[in-house]
Amino acid sequence: MENADQPSLDPSPEQVGEIDRRAAALRDQPDSFAAMDALWRAVYSLDRWIFIARGTDEQPGPYAGELAQGPMLFAFTTGDRARAAGLGAGLSDDEASRLLAMPLPSAIEWAASFAAVGVKGIAFDLPTHGYFAPLSNLIPMRDHMATTPPPAD
Repeated sequence: MENADQPSLDPSPEQVGEIDRRAAALRDQPDSFAAMDALWRAVYSLDRWIFIARGTDEQPGPYAGELAQGPMLFAFTTGDRARAAGLGAGLSDDEASRLLAMPLPSAIEWAASFAAVGVKGIAFDLPTHGYFAPLSNLIPMRDHMATTPPPAD
């Protein structure tokens, strides 16, 4: 469990900027497989996915909420984005500052396991840069990226 004030959670500003650019490209071209693939390759290249921690320190879980697509885990690329989203969702400063940093690649299977309790997907960097994937796609996307080179830009 981490505190939002610890900068070690965050990837480099360049890596965050690249993810944000790729998210914008997918919003501009929502039917583009190349744009989707590029975004998720960048997200899967992070060292960790950051979640707002709920539950106890001994058994923390990720913050989840309801979107139009159904129940979603909320994940973030930076601690600041997680904290801002938590505050925006009405959490107290203390609640929004309790972060759970899950290292990759284990974060992929961990997040996918929440499908067993009815969670439909994972949404990243809401509300400002939001993009999401069904939990059922997380492992197949990982496997696809491991065996297939990225499409040409």
